[in-house]
Amino acid sequence: MNRLLMLLFLCATISSSAQEESTFNDKQFIEYLTNSLKNDEVNTENKNTFLKVSRNYWNDRKLDYNVHPENYKKAMSLFHKNQEKFKEIERVPNTKRNHRIEDAVKNFQNFDDRNTFSKNPILFVGSSSIAGWKTSISFPEFYVMNRGIGGMDMHEIIYYYDILIKKHAPSIVAIYCDIDIEQGKSPQESVAAFKELTRIIKADFPNTVILLLSMKPVMIDDFIGRDIRTNKMITNDQLLKFSTEENNVEFIDLASPMLNTEGTLKTEIFIEDGMHLNQLGYDIWNPIVRTALQKIHK
Repeated sequence: MNRLLMLLFLCATISSSAQEESTFNDKQFIEYLTNSLKNDEVNTENKNTFLKVSRNYWNDRKLDYNVHPENYKKAMSLFHKNQEKFKEIERVPNTKRNHRIEDAVKNFQNFDDRNTFSKNPILFVGSSSIAGWKTSISFPEFYVMNRGIGGMDMHEIIYYYDILIKKHAPSIVAIYCDIDIEQGKSPQESVAAFKELTRIIKADFPNTVILLLSMKPVMIDDFIGRDIRTNKMITNDQLLKFSTEENNVEFIDLASPMLNTEGTLKTEIFIEDGMHLNQLGYDIWNPIVRTALQKIHK
């Protein structure tokens, strides 16, 4: 099971079997994590128990954690140490996920083959934040296309570039993807993929404007893995720097407006999983992106 599967496992709705089990209280959870670290047996059974126990514990506390993270320092430290312990047996090919991405791309291709579109659209491409964004409703004054697929990473966007991007000859491409960081890749690896996609687009469409949409902080960043939130912010800083060095590339900060004045995350803008935006979240994003689109179309 890779890091993305761990993420999906943690943020999934508690199953009926899990609901029948009593969730550990704070003391019990810390005791479990401590004993788990002392156990030298690193196997699939122990890993699955760790995932189930942790999922239930953090699911019940994700709101309080985002308001009072200082109350969970010891639990979070032990949790991350256990994640590292089981890391070596996470690397199982996720063929189900790969087929899902492939099927989604085929669905887009079949839809495109049956329809005629306006030339030079504004194209939104990326992972679930794009897939869940009602872009045609959010920006009715523009001709937009949405080619977002939940869980798709940057290398998959590049792999399916001809189908998702090139065939549409977009005037603007808005790109959002945080999957690489959530899978445990470094900011440098993530930025390199953004740069590669930018290079490909510019080679085909030198006049197309590329909008790099910042990675968003989410309620379960720390549950995904150590330093996920930090690495997202580092990536954003590097993408901003890259945009200043390139023509027709702009960085759009969507992350800062998601924070309260004291720097805490606005928890009311997420759906129940603590990861994906609800309409309140997109209501924050919409005017920011609209301003950028209007500026380009002057």
